Amino acid sequence: MNDAGASIFDRLRAVPVFQDMPGNALAALARESVLVEFLPGDRLLVQSEVGDFALVIVSGDVSVVNESAHGDSLLGQLSAPVMVGEVAALGRLPRTAGVVAVTPVSAMRLPREVLARVCQRRPEILQSVISQLGQHLLRVSNALGLFSTGLTALERDDFDPTILDDLNHPTPEVRDFAEAFERLAHRITIERRHRDEMASAALIQLAMLPTDLHALPLAGRAEVFADIKPARDVGGDLYDVFMLDDTHLAVAIGDVCGKGVPASLFMSATATTLRISARNWHSLPAMLTSANDLLCARNPTMMFATLFFGVLDLDSGRFEYANCGHNPPLAIDRDGAVRVFAHGGAPLGLAPGRAITSASIDLAAGDGLFLFTDGVTESVDETGELYGDARLQSTLARLAGLDAAGRVQEVIADVTRFAGAADQFDDITCLALVRR
Repeated sequence: MNDAGASIFDRLRAVPVFQDMPGNALAALARESVLVEFLPGDRLLVQSEVGDFALVIVSGDVSVVNESAHGDSLLGQLSAPVMVGEVAALGRLPRTAGVVAVTPVSAMRLPREVLARVCQRRPEILQSVISQLGQHLLRVSNALGLFSTGLTALERDDFDPTILDDLNHPTPEVRDFAEAFERLAHRITIERRHRDEMASAALIQLAMLPTDLHALPLAGRAEVFADIKPARDVGGDLYDVFMLDDTHLAVAIGDVCGKGVPASLFMSATATTLRISARNWHSLPAMLTSANDLLCARNPTMMFATLFFGVLDLDSGRFEYANCGHNPPLAIDRDGAVRVFAHGGAPLGLAPGRAITSASIDLAAGDGLFLFTDGVTESVDETGELYGDARLQSTLARLAGLDAAGRVQEVIADVTRFAGAADQFDDITCLALVRR
């Protein structure tokens, strides 16, 4: 082995999951991987892309970032030697964060097949990966506690870094989240010098919503579209759409209790927790039970979120779903017949350990779903009359010939026309899915 090979071998050996791997197996792993180089600012991993490889960073420093239309938010920094992207690669899942080079970086690119084969031969590596994932979930749980603790100071509009000792002296497992929360809190206080609290809440809310649904790799098998019309007193409406793998599409819609910045922060925590818990999507009840337990942890303000979550098998048309206290969505047959889903259980965030059940329906070509928040049906006109469920169902029956985008846009337009000059007291959020 030459000096360069020995250096890479030693770097691989330094990665915790490879420390006990026999030398010949480690050398074989190095041969099956590809050495790649990155310059500062290069993106090593892209958020939301389905993982088909992992990277073992053998030299250099990287940043882990949350990517949005408003820019990257720093979640943490890592230094070689370390492996990144292994969970998404092993599970063929969308990546939950991006990774960017801070310094020149050398990395070994491990294709999913190689990584899976190594884990099959050496289960202790997989056990180590699972252990690291568990530690990551613990960080998320602790971070949720920091978010909840910080809400009081944010509500008073007098946030000072000396108020929250946990943010000044965070434990190692929550340091990255603590720093992110401090940046968010300071950003909010700065924004409040120029705009009111509701404008800040709207920025947080919109930053958490998916920005380009047209980029989803649906291959003509389905259409999906969502939109939100925020109220003046911004609530905590959320929606999300993402691929779990090549053939399964996840859709979610929810509503957080309260208004303003606290609701928007809890909404962002809910959306993040759902993405993390979705790694266990093969058992929808287990996934939502995990999300509920995380949201309940260190939640002294007793905030909660209603949620409807479903997974569509794009090949078979089977749609599995669970409703946690949310407005029952509507199923629209291709001939325009509208059916109401059954009501669900309690919202998320109220009680840990509760059982969550799922159900399923089959969607034929041309059948669709319409998900919405109570801002639609509880909109009122100038006389105080509600838009109501019956009016929404009648409107959707007329729109059965439109695509997903047309259905959402026409419903929001119809609610706006109905309300006229009356104040909009709640967010109006709609999501339409049509199987093709």
